[in-house]
Amino acid sequence: MTHKLITIEKEYVLDKLYSLIQLCQKTDIAFVEQPFGGRILSAQKLYDRTKEEYGFNDHFDLSEVMREANKLWKIMGRIKNGGEVDMATLNIELEEYLSKGQKINAIRHYRTVMKEKLGEQLLIRECKEYVDSL
Repeated sequence: MTHKLITIEKEYVLDKLYSLIQLCQKTDIAFVEQPFGGRILSAQKLYDRTKEEYGFNDHFDLSEVMREANKLWKIMGRIKNGGEVDMATLNIELEEYLSKGQKINAIRHYRTVMKEKLGEQLLIRECKEYVDSL
């Protein structure tokens, strides 16, 4: 079976990354405690890296850029729709653990973050139920 490679146009990727930068700017402006959060800088770095390296560097990994951009899209989308910053970020981190088949690590991470950042001491069962809901 032969697999045909799909080529994604550089300008298309850059347009999407530029839209991500704009979303980060619009959404982050609402958060006074972190008006220029790392998300804007991360989106800009992805854009710059793609612009400079895509098509010119054999070691450039477009799939890595797209994965990172998708994480940012998810976080910013949740924030834009009224979600809390910490919970949006936490859910993305948990989904990352789950995508790697690391359910136990996801449960541990959730429990730790809830205790350290939100002061909530949850039972392991409660953490498992939350992770299962994702």
